[in-house]
Amino acid sequence: MVYHEIRNIKGNKKNYLIYNRREKNKWSKKSKFIGVGNISKSKVSELKEKFEEELITEKKYLFLTKEQIKEIEKNKKVFNEKIKKLNQEEFERLENSFFTELTYNSNAIEGNSLSLEETSLVVNENLSPEGKTLREIYEAKNHIKALEFIKNYKGDFSENFILKLHLIILKEISERFAGRYRETQVKIFGSNVRFPTSEKVPQLIKNLVYWYKKNKTKYHSLELATLVSLKFVTIHPFIDGNGRVSRLIMNFLLNKKDYPWINIYKKQRQQYLKAVRKSNDEDYSLIFPFLIKTLKDNLESFGFTD
Repeated sequence: MVYHEIRNIKGNKKNYLIYNRREKNKWSKKSKFIGVGNISKSKVSELKEKFEEELITEKKYLFLTKEQIKEIEKNKKVFNEKIKKLNQEEFERLENSFFTELTYNSNAIEGNSLSLEETSLVVNENLSPEGKTLREIYEAKNHIKALEFIKNYKGDFSENFILKLHLIILKEISERFAGRYRETQVKIFGSNVRFPTSEKVPQLIKNLVYWYKKNKTKYHSLELATLVSLKFVTIHPFIDGNGRVSRLIMNFLLNKKDYPWINIYKKQRQQYLKAVRKSNDEDYSLIFPFLIKTLKDNLESFGFTD
């Protein structure tokens, strides 16, 4: 956390930005002198933002290089600057368009056959395209509801948050399993990945939440969001909906820290799944470059570039 501190030294009002952080049961403190005399709130806010960016880009991270961090922070800055310039109507139109695309792509990755246009008909006009199953229609409706839930949710990542997301995702599709952990073994067709037995699932989810709380200041926000999402996938706690929930968790944690949501495209499905499978063995060499590139592509698709 960065805050503004004024010190009176020999009759002079000196301004500093102070950064305090607890790491491994010790407090880490850094300060930066920003001038003498009165400084406007807007100027302090601008300098705080720059100082926070410096702190992030200078720190060494476990999985991301300094160049990757700079790319991520640059995209975050561009995104937030562009968003601030939009009026309410423009913002709502952009958000609606993005949420519709995100819903289409996340469902399509899992096999939903609705096109982008058909998804828009379902979520924006409450129409049911011909030849589509009720399940596919509810998958679209539910995903939008899950995005709205995330957008308005003020709490932190927790077991109840996970269960609520899953309850929304499977509403009207599989009421018996919605918001409940699986009680049987699961297997992905065509894959030799082995998931934990159902008896272990509740404790593994509690362990995941504990890991998040313990490590949420250790990792960069993109690292943290990605790792939590991937660890969730390795547990595979539900009979159905694990992939959708994992991507929603990732975007929730990104949005919580003012990073752009990431929309993984249907056309990237094979590349994405390959990166996820590699991550099952704690090899993250593919997933982070993939997500950084996807984030950049997302912003470019909306004209959010320098």
